[in-house]
Order: sequence, then C-alpha cells, then structure tokens
Amino acid sequence: MAGDIIDPDAGLGRKARAGARAGAFYAKWLPTLAVGRGQSPSAYAEFGPLAAHLRQVERSSRKLARSTFYAMSRWQGKMERKQAFLGRVVDIGAELFAMSAVCVRASAERDSRPENVELADLFCRQARVRVDALFSALWDNTDPVDTAAAKRILAGRYAGLEEGVITPSDELPWVARWSPGPSTAEDVRRRIPPKP
Repeated sequence: MAGDIIDPDAGLGRKARAGARAGAFYAKWLPTLAVGRGQSPSAYAEFGPLAAHLRQVERSSRKLARSTFYAMSRWQGKMERKQAFLGRVVDIGAELFAMSAVCVRASAERDSRPENVELADLFCRQARVRVDALFSALWDNTDPVDTAAAKRILAGRYAGLEEGVITPSDELPWVARWSPGPSTAEDVRRRIPPKP
C-alpha cells in the first residue's frame, strides 16, 4: 500500500493515489488501536484466573501496533535500518504470542492438569515484566551510540584491545570429549536437606 509513497521512481500521480488509499485505510484502522476488549474487566472471563493476562495481551498488542505505526511514520523508508527497534518489536510480539498460547493451553487442560494454570500464571507474570522492559527500550535506548561504536569497531579504531588475546588453535575440538561411565571428577554439589 505505502510502496508507491516511498518509491523514488513513482510519479506524482501514483504517489497521490497511494496516499489516498493509505489515508482511507488508516482512518478506519487507527481508531481500533485506542480501545478494545482488553479494557473491559469482564473480558476473557472464561479463562478464569488467566483472564487478566489475556486482557494484558490484548492491550499490549494494540500498543505494539501503535508503536510500530508511529515508527513507520517517523522513519518511513529508513525504518528498515532500525534493526534494534525491529528486533524489540519482534521480541514483544513473541512474548505476547507465548502468553496467549500458554493461557489457552492451560485453560484447555484445567480439569485434567490444574497445576498448569499456576505455571501459566507464573510464566505470564514474568513475561509481562519482559514486555514492559522491551516497550520502554523501544524509545529509551542507546541505539544511536551503539551504531556509531559499531562503525568505529569495523573501521579498526579499537583493534588495540585485541593485543595479548590468545586465540585457541583451530585443531582443538569445540566441545570436550565425553566417555560413557561414571564421572571421575569429585562431586562438589551442596545438597540442601528437605524441610521436615
């Protein structure tokens, strides 16, 4: 849809038609990113104690779409060079997908394996922390200075840091050999006795 808008070879007419189509699409789509089912406290009630996590997934999905749309309008064709930003977007999407999948699976097995609901709740609580951190990192990060440092590294500016580094021989195995049988190394594990 937006291809003709940013295509340097597209004529003014093609750009105008693409802009009109994009404007009509986004005029309908953008309002759906403001409010959704996740705003309702009773939404996803069929998932019991996991409903709150699914409401969070729904709200976060809309927030992810808004953030992506903002980035597209901010960087336009240059967004393809914002690999760290895009990586965070993908990570957020993967976390949200995993949360929803875990909740659906635990809910489906609630009668036969009720302990899975507890594990799904734990996973989702941890995932929410990761998602919040990734959302913060979308706009508050060190990407510009990281990019500048990477360019200096590739130019050889910091090659002096490699002095004295001993490179392992290419002939040595990457993984130590293993032989079957009991271990000959001393067992140094510290065992904690169970509570009485």
